[in-house]
Amino acid sequence: MSSTGDSDFRAHPAFSRFYLIAGSLLNRLVGPARQVQSTMAQGLTLIAGAGSGLDVDLVLKATRDVVLLEPDPTFIAHLHARYPNLPLLATPAERIQASDNTYDTILSSLVLCSVQNLNAALKEFHRVLKPGGQFLFLEHGRHPAQWASQIQTILDPVWTRLNGGCHLTRDVLDAITANGLTIQHADYVSTNPVAPLLAGQATKGANPRQILREIPH
Repeated sequence: MSSTGDSDFRAHPAFSRFYLIAGSLLNRLVGPARQVQSTMAQGLTLIAGAGSGLDVDLVLKATRDVVLLEPDPTFIAHLHARYPNLPLLATPAERIQASDNTYDTILSSLVLCSVQNLNAALKEFHRVLKPGGQFLFLEHGRHPAQWASQIQTILDPVWTRLNGGCHLTRDVLDAITANGLTIQHADYVSTNPVAPLLAGQATKGANPRQILREIPH
């Protein structure tokens, strides 16, 4: 079932088609971090925003119990063709078709920047994770340095229109903790001023073990 027209999702078919072609180039920049995150998956794992499938083969090396979540019709067709035996939920991250306490792991890579409602999506992640379950994230967001944050604010309106609804200025770590998840660790993979990249792990119902390593201002 496609969610085109849903208030929680807006399709960007031109961008999606472009991403299917150019996604491997982007993966050269984030591939090592993506591989580390994916190998941490365990148990029943939901890949949120499965997109072009760059995470799927990596996660399948760690666990065979994988469910894909993807609302975009272009990506849905691609995923059905490439992974016909994997379950696919064709709904937005804001409304996951799963019972409470279902998944051991949720993994997202460059997804939270483009969901329609960041807080609603993270609330859903919290809801469908089992107690003690983990949320593995590889995401970009607002830069902690003021000068870089100001650049992001200026670029964001045009960037969002050109990049399939992707936002530069979301406070991802604050949103994760505000919606019931506890960050265990979060490290900056990239410190570029436009889209600094964070890799981390959060859990449902656990105490933090490691604080964020800050970018020098």
